[in-house]
Amino acid sequence: MKRFLALVLVFATVLTMVGCAKKTVTFDIDGASKILLMSGSSGETVEITNAETIKYITDNINSMNFNRDTSSKRHNGWSYSLRWYDSEDNLIEHIVVMSSTRIDYDNYFYNEMDADVEIDIEYLKSLLGENQ
Repeated sequence: MKRFLALVLVFATVLTMVGCAKKTVTFDIDGASKILLMSGSSGETVEITNAETIKYITDNINSMNFNRDTSSKRHNGWSYSLRWYDSEDNLIEHIVVMSSTRIDYDNYFYNEMDADVEIDIEYLKSLLGENQ
């Protein structure tokens, strides 16, 4: 009986640890043929089709390790919107950049946990002509 109780306690502990673990998100955005970038402050939109530019933005986002935070349903301000499209113009993914370390995705905020890794906001600004 003691072994059974010990086994149940171990199982409950493992379930608790798994249930409390931070939820991370990754994006399957490789292979996109177009990115639609929009500024949240000016409303300016640019369609990006240059393969090197798409790769740079995609690699920058995919280099990050986002952990889920609070709900974003009641928040309406944002910096940049990124939408990836495939060669048939189907939407692959959409994220909203809140800051260099925070995004809004699927009604939740996600934060980068490594202080040395950031979204290249200056590059996004340059694509929109906001650095002039």
